[in-house]
Amino acid sequence: MSVSNLACEFCSLHSYNGWRGHTHGLYLLRGGIDHSEDLIFGLLEVPELPEALGKLTSLLLAYNRSGEGVFAVCHQYGENYRDFVLRSLDNDCAALIKSSDQYISGRGQNHVWIAERSSGRRVMIMHF
Repeated sequence: MSVSNLACEFCSLHSYNGWRGHTHGLYLLRGGIDHSEDLIFGLLEVPELPEALGKLTSLLLAYNRSGEGVFAVCHQYGENYRDFVLRSLDNDCAALIKSSDQYISGRGQNHVWIAERSSGRRVMIMHF
């Protein structure tokens, strides 16, 4: 399946109608070494990733490279891999924006988001 088709399927599944009009970048990262069907989707909803959030792509790559190893050591009782990654990504995003008063972050059931504090405009949403 092409990246474009995968992106269209993802956006349709999560009701992102008109995603092409407001999405400026799409990050597709595997959720684990042996689970190529588990993808972390990152939708960039501003023209450029702000410099203050530049480490975000490094965090996503780290989950791609070694998430399962960290999960084996650090997961909570009864927690599955997907919940572990979302919980960890939420904590990492909160730590990343802690020193900045420009952004806020939060977590939904299957996603983590970062938004501008002043306007509430979403900068990026990451689904897993």
